[in-house]
Amino acid sequence: MITVYEFTETLYEATVIERINRFLVKVKFNNSEIYCHLHDPGRLKELIYPYNKVLIREIKGKKTNCSITAAYSNSRYVIVDSRLHNQIAAKFLPPNAEREVKVNDSRIDFKYDNFYVEVKGCTLVKDSIAYFPDAPTKRGRKHLQELRKLMRKGYNALLLILVMRDDAKCFLPNEETDRKFSLEFWEALREGMKVEIKTFKLIENKIVYLNDIPLCKTNLT
Repeated sequence: MITVYEFTETLYEATVIERINRFLVKVKFNNSEIYCHLHDPGRLKELIYPYNKVLIREIKGKKTNCSITAAYSNSRYVIVDSRLHNQIAAKFLPPNAEREVKVNDSRIDFKYDNFYVEVKGCTLVKDSIAYFPDAPTKRGRKHLQELRKLMRKGYNALLLILVMRDDAKCFLPNEETDRKFSLEFWEALREGMKVEIKTFKLIENKIVYLNDIPLCKTNLT
């Protein structure tokens, strides 16, 4: 196992009271009710719900002093801080990779040599299958469309999927939640987009890389 990120702050266990909005959650910690920032725009309905356990850490924010780092699911903690995705992804790319590269009116996460790389974090797993997205994502569809355009111009494209938990055996785009994203995914794959799916685990205060998993076998793979 390879450590890809280490938290310098202490991680404390708390209990969800309610999700106020996309980015704010009320939790119970040390018999007090406090508000914590949630840096993940997904629905996370399987992770952020009343009475579920979460791990929080202290931050210096404008509206809150804590941030939710992970949420409990299926006997493990799932990392739910999307700010970490590109930092982790960079560990698997050349050190000279450019970040946040402007392409038309979009930004692609990385570029190196002839490759454009888009990173997606995945937190949803059902029956050992990792799914992305967990909510409709117009932005995600647009990124795939941009990668397809770049491939037509002769560039290589890589979709790097970070599964932030250790109970997935394979990956599929979430057709039930966002059919348009799923169609774009399969079209991009057919046109030559490469896909890497990496799984991770939170061990104490470290995020460790476990292994790569394949696409699940379907009539499209």
